[in-house]
Amino acid sequence: MQKDLCLESRWKSELHWRRTGQQSRSERTQSALLDAAEELILEKGTDATSIADIAKRAGSSVGAVYHHFKDKTALYYALFHRMTATYEALNKQASDPKIWEGATIRDLFRGYLEIVLTTTRENSAAKAAASAVIADFPELNAHYCENQAETRKALLALVMERRDEIGAPDAENAAAFAIDQLSAMLRVYLDATLRPAALAQLDEDQLVAHSVELVSRYLELPPAK
Repeated sequence: MQKDLCLESRWKSELHWRRTGQQSRSERTQSALLDAAEELILEKGTDATSIADIAKRAGSSVGAVYHHFKDKTALYYALFHRMTATYEALNKQASDPKIWEGATIRDLFRGYLEIVLTTTRENSAAKAAASAVIADFPELNAHYCENQAETRKALLALVMERRDEIGAPDAENAAAFAIDQLSAMLRVYLDATLRPAALAQLDEDQLVAHSVELVSRYLELPPAK
């Protein structure tokens, strides 16, 4: 378990939006406006949230909003891209093979599951707000899907560097299928409205343990040491 926690912490380092102390005054104002928009979207929805609402919540002026964003659509796009930037940074760092030196395929899948669950939990408000924006601006969904696909692609590459551990035939297709299935399962687990009864009974630790065991059997991995 200690090894897994170490892997998780290395995945997550440097993944947050620039800290306030590292931002200029203009960037702090912009971040405050985005934070305010995020809160209001969750409270009222995208349509009911106005520029005036955002300015008031951020302790700023309407003029300041328009100084940073052309209109509300531009602000919502920025909110979406702030959220995806976090996941892109995570994917970039997690793709570094040096992080995973000595890790088995079991470690990779466990790390993937734990990081997705933890990152989603820590950024739940941002993701919920971004999802609302995507619903109103479907053109953003393509970028979001590409982001998710890159994460799965990076994981597959790391797994295939350890293909000798896989006993199942057609190792690459088997690994890709396992990753896609885990991704789909995580989506429904993280959305309470979609979560099936069997998954609803599991806490996150149980979900990770069952999932790693399922993948291990499917890929015919060596027994855990």
